[in-house]
Amino acid sequence: MAVTLQQLGGIFRNTMYDTLCGGDGSLPPSKSSFITWCMPGLPYTEQDFDFAAQGLGTGTAEVEKAKLQHAYNWAMQVDFVPDPRAAYTHDKQQGVYRNDAGMRLSEIYGQILKFSKVANHELNDEQKARLDEFRDLLRTKRTIKDLVTKQDKEVTEDSPMMQAYKQKEMAYIAAQTAYNNKRVAAYAAKGDAGAGAVMDWASNAQLYLMQAKLAEDDWASTGYRNDVDQINAYINQTTEKSLMLWKANLETFYKDALANAVAPGERFYYTTVAPGDFASAGGWTGYGMNHSMVDTTAHSESTTWSAGGDVAWGFWHAGGDAASTTTSFDSTMTVEDFELAYDMTQAQVIRPWFYPEFLINRGWTLRQGDGWMFDKMPSDGATPPTGTFVGYPLQAVFVRNVKIKSAAFSAAYHEYSSQFEGSASVGWGPFTLRGSYGHQESGNHYHAETDGATLTVPGMQVIAFVNHLLGKTPDPLPDLPESDFV
Repeated sequence: MAVTLQQLGGIFRNTMYDTLCGGDGSLPPSKSSFITWCMPGLPYTEQDFDFAAQGLGTGTAEVEKAKLQHAYNWAMQVDFVPDPRAAYTHDKQQGVYRNDAGMRLSEIYGQILKFSKVANHELNDEQKARLDEFRDLLRTKRTIKDLVTKQDKEVTEDSPMMQAYKQKEMAYIAAQTAYNNKRVAAYAAKGDAGAGAVMDWASNAQLYLMQAKLAEDDWASTGYRNDVDQINAYINQTTEKSLMLWKANLETFYKDALANAVAPGERFYYTTVAPGDFASAGGWTGYGMNHSMVDTTAHSESTTWSAGGDVAWGFWHAGGDAASTTTSFDSTMTVEDFELAYDMTQAQVIRPWFYPEFLINRGWTLRQGDGWMFDKMPSDGATPPTGTFVGYPLQAVFVRNVKIKSAAFSAAYHEYSSQFEGSASVGWGPFTLRGSYGHQESGNHYHAETDGATLTVPGMQVIAFVNHLLGKTPDPLPDLPESDFV
């Protein structure tokens, strides 16, 4: 059966969407998830995340300079607000990664903190003391030396409790994703090649569900899930009527998180990932698809989104900096055979300075013209939402060991990539098949390898971000009088 590149893209998008954001009665899906596809994919090496695995301030000056540069690269990569205007499917909550859209998450969040008006009902001493105690349980401060100013600097980080919480949360997400993948694979299976997926699901569905439930229980028992959730609930409930003290602390955390990399002007808000050693650790799960899945997945339905029109899913190329892409290969090109296999994992994006709890709190507001000079509020909460801060990237989706088995696809890729100079990036869908790592201190390049029928892509890359969408923001309680906001 011949299928087009566009149809293959539809298969991949839908299966990945159902795996990352889907669910069933046993593991219900999140209603606030939004996928941003990276076109091109964003290549990384394990060394690029040494700052997350080892921490800052643990090596020689040379090692620290490299880690700071890596931290800066990552912070800049994920410093974006997902843009629903880039959505390209009619029925899925998906869009295209655009880190040049002018909305930096750190800047907009800082503007919200600076110009928000908060309810001012004074807390008593007991409430203040308990809030301080709870906040100390969630965040901790550590002193490091700024390599640029040579001065000691305090940085705010997740406490051991929060680190355990987020690591166990990611373990649960990985188990939930694996369960979804097995379910989707069985649903989409066709022919002899799909028989194994059907029998696997028939025999082991309860075991995969049990693994997810066990991971969820482990999150609660050793990951402090209930404790952290209760602490956040208390903070939210207590500060809903009086946010002045909380806002002052958040502004301090935000300012303290500003760090300097080595090159002039490279200032950034420290951002890391959990688990920090994801690149070298276990937890990578094998996934795959083939051309026979078209009929069952190309037209799967979802009623949670409505935006934009579809785009071509053909080969693309980008300049040496991969700042922009151009799809110029016919997406209607057909292949008779196609199998895609890859390993995938998710890493949670950690911003110790960023408190989404404040955004969803109902004790604050913004006044247009009174400091807030944007045309729109952060989010109108609509479907799809509009605004300056409709959500934030929560997880990065990494793939590695990508293998495409298709003689026709391999031949077409080589024909297409030969048209461009060696520094240009070339890829299909969210996958970069040839290109550079795109980091200014790195000269690393890689090329897909082929034996004529199988195209193998070395290295790992980010192909998508799973974002959390906010509701209406701000959304102050209706019974709070205007005079209460200061």
